[in-house]
Amino acid sequence: MGQKSLDANHLTSLAEAETGLAAWGSDLTFREGLGRLIASAEDLPFADKVRDPLQAELVRLLATRLRLEDDAARHPAILLGRVDKPLIVTGMPRTGTTWLFELLSLDPATRAPLDWEVAEPWPAPEAATFETDPRIARVQGAYEAMLKVAPELATMHNFHAQLPQECNSITTLHFASSNFWASYDVPDYLRWLSFETPQGVFNTHRRMLQQLQWKGPRGRWLLKSPPHLLMLEDLLAAYPDACLVQTHREPTRIVASLGSMIRALRRVRFPDVPELLEPKAIARSVLLHFGQALEQGTQSRENPTVDRRFVDVAYRDTISAPLTVLRRIYDHFDLPWTEVFERRVTDHLAAERQTGHGAHKYSLEEFGVPELDIPSQFPNYRARFGDLLSDH
Repeated sequence: MGQKSLDANHLTSLAEAETGLAAWGSDLTFREGLGRLIASAEDLPFADKVRDPLQAELVRLLATRLRLEDDAARHPAILLGRVDKPLIVTGMPRTGTTWLFELLSLDPATRAPLDWEVAEPWPAPEAATFETDPRIARVQGAYEAMLKVAPELATMHNFHAQLPQECNSITTLHFASSNFWASYDVPDYLRWLSFETPQGVFNTHRRMLQQLQWKGPRGRWLLKSPPHLLMLEDLLAAYPDACLVQTHREPTRIVASLGSMIRALRRVRFPDVPELLEPKAIARSVLLHFGQALEQGTQSRENPTVDRRFVDVAYRDTISAPLTVLRRIYDHFDLPWTEVFERRVTDHLAAERQTGHGAHKYSLEEFGVPELDIPSQFPNYRARFGDLLSDH
């Protein structure tokens, strides 16, 4: 690709050439995030190291947008697809969100977006081939290759193409996702994502869900994303009957854990870019983004209309009494509890997990956690939810 600076118009032209399509639709709000991401990447001192892989990723996402727009133009009924009463998990990463998400997905009545179909939503997944689609093997192969390079990642997260995927991956299509920061360390972009409210995110989010349910399995949507805390008002404007679950754990325990995972992921793609791997810098950006999410989410929940859509769950309870936590969530939102769901959860809890467990080793000192003085931060969040934060 060469080393020419990234340019949004050039990237959109490349996507148009790849797909043979040029209709972007009426909602062009995605262009703001695209522009900010490009500008932030170009400001990096190591821009020449990330430019080519970022360009490839952005062109792929833009091409997907074009194809989804074309699908909707050819099949207008897609846009009539409803998203009713979705169950949405949020909270800081490493607070049990993924484990809770995985358990909730065992309810036969739910429909969670799976990793493989979020990665490649076009052509639309189909119910008849949902278990055998060749995209499953393609995505799983990429994970296995990654874990060969960085086997320690298997102790941090359960990477599998057929597990539920979070909304961070969906909102990459709107270029409003912390996934870009996790991959490329784009500080200006991260500040925009953390302290401003990108417009139109849930237009793209809903469009993705409509794509996946068009020909694919149906059910009550189950979703998850920690950064949803940054835009709860917009989330509830899009899905006013959403059922929201917020997980809680002492933030001091989270920063180094998440930081070590981000460093391991970056090392797979950029082993020769030491600036991307500096642990204390990673920890500071984790704190900035997710600390703001905690405070913004707490402020949003001062509005009774927002707060009444929530149930709160402590990490310690998710780990020690998961079935009780699930029952409490279902009772709170008046969701039907079935024997089949309970049996599936019980069997899943009894089964040995192949990945996502093990000795995830990291040092608080290496990531500079003591000097960040995290216990004195997030005063509003701690005042509201302090009793849910300890692990005991």
